[in-house]
Amino acid sequence: MKVAGRLSFVLAVIGFFAWLILPGVTIAADRDWHTTEESLNDAPLKDTMLMYNAGGTDGSVAVFGIPSMRTYRHILVGVDLHENVFSAPTNEGTKNLYPDGKFMYVNDKAANTIGVINLQLGQLERIISLPFPFGVHHISLGPDGKTLYASGEYTGKMAKIDIATGKNQVIDWGPAPSAPDYLDINKKGMGLNGVKYPTYDANRKQYLFSGNYYHSTVGVFELNPFKLIKEIPVGKNPHGTDAEPKGRYVQVADKLSATISIIDVATLAVKKVLPVGAGPLHNVFDNKGNAFTSCFVADSIVKTSLDRLETVDEYPVHYRIGHIAVSPDDNLVFALNKFSTGLWSPTGIRWPVNHEMIDINEKSPTYGKTLKIIPVDGEPHNAKVLFANLIKDWTMGQAEKGGLLSEATPEIRPIHVGNSRITHLPTDTQKPGIVQKGNVKEIHVKAFSYGYVPRQIRVNKGDNVRIIVTNIDKAAGITKNPDVIMGFTIYGPYGTRTMLHLSRGVSVMTEFVADIAGEYEIFCETFCGPLHLEMRAAFFVDGPKGQSNLAVGDYDEASEQKQLGLLPGQIEGGNKATVKNLDQI
Repeated sequence: MKVAGRLSFVLAVIGFFAWLILPGVTIAADRDWHTTEESLNDAPLKDTMLMYNAGGTDGSVAVFGIPSMRTYRHILVGVDLHENVFSAPTNEGTKNLYPDGKFMYVNDKAANTIGVINLQLGQLERIISLPFPFGVHHISLGPDGKTLYASGEYTGKMAKIDIATGKNQVIDWGPAPSAPDYLDINKKGMGLNGVKYPTYDANRKQYLFSGNYYHSTVGVFELNPFKLIKEIPVGKNPHGTDAEPKGRYVQVADKLSATISIIDVATLAVKKVLPVGAGPLHNVFDNKGNAFTSCFVADSIVKTSLDRLETVDEYPVHYRIGHIAVSPDDNLVFALNKFSTGLWSPTGIRWPVNHEMIDINEKSPTYGKTLKIIPVDGEPHNAKVLFANLIKDWTMGQAEKGGLLSEATPEIRPIHVGNSRITHLPTDTQKPGIVQKGNVKEIHVKAFSYGYVPRQIRVNKGDNVRIIVTNIDKAAGITKNPDVIMGFTIYGPYGTRTMLHLSRGVSVMTEFVADIAGEYEIFCETFCGPLHLEMRAAFFVDGPKGQSNLAVGDYDEASEQKQLGLLPGQIEGGNKATVKNLDQI
């Protein structure tokens, strides 16, 4: 007994000192958010799902395997890609819809176009050019699967686009300033494979809902005839405006109010406002009646039950989540994070951000935990996920045994960097403004959270322009992140010749000829903080018609040249769609 007692005493002493010496080890093991289950670390040879991600500033759609989170490939499309939408016979389903596996549409914010990707071939097949001025921010598929709707963030305009012909109808949304943002169309409530939700209503009228960032409202649009019929006040500076699969509600992320506004489709009024984490941006839904909202400042995803109209859970993310995606099996949600502070090894003056995969299966032992996190290039915007079996297997000679090619199908290869002249410089110390240097107008711009000086740049048509932009921030606004890249893009005909990525304390220069008269918004194409959308300026090119504005400029000529592939640096070759406006489609 004495021996046993002494042994117990010795072990207790050893345990005590181990606890004193190594407390951090025990705590770290308990709190390590990056710890994963062994079974999920074993990546499958083939993935059951594929994620297609609009990669923002890398101009590509990235394809990832799910659940392995391996990068499969990149499909080059253009300049600055924001929203991708699968083709489908209807707009029913989650944000992934119920895709047919044929095409994906992705809007290019800088080039003012919509790329059409043939999913079965995995290549860019067609470009739909939007008219100048427009400034496309976001697109959504119409109920018949044959129409796209688009928001014109930089002009206060909305567009209805016939996919087959590219013909479009553009309407104004005043008064100015007006910034149509994310948009969606409510659903009738049809489940997968024709199984109807109890909330299904064949007679439910369908509207287009779009947040207006500067009005702090959600606009309601009739689809045919296409017109604005109502504005619904919501929280301050609404961002994500998304329709749930069951057809009852449209959920709005009120970015600067830290709330979500839930709009009742039947009454076209806000039914309930719920507090969530700071900086709510985007919403996705599962097929079980739940919504998931990304909260940028709070570094979290908030889960809401739309059956009970209450928030029910919150998951931490790493770090500064922007867009968000959900898997079609309702088991995974993906945080598309803007910052990766301290996570990765350095790769040069620019660094990767990340995608984070979180378990949302309530029956899983790892519910609410991060399963995988991977570095990604560009600045990820929206992503959609489909089951991999929708994509035809072309390996092992399958293409020879009756593929999908029934006619000549062009592949468009963008050359948007071909005519750009971009240079990195030491920090520019000159004051902001325009300096005439020989036959060149040299424009010095300072970028900060959240704006540019000068805010307006005016040149004449035919001027040789040299723009030098410097990121002078020490940290990004209220988020205090020191490793923030800002951007400088002049949308439209100059989008392919700008899109400057500004690391802190570094200057970047672009040189071009101001050959297209008009007024063009300057925007920060790289997410830099919670007031990123406020980071705006204007570039005016005055021509023979006088001082330019949204009504005075070479817009018709530019649209025609763009259609023919004649604008410097614009996409050449391939099957381009018309940009002619129609009063009615």
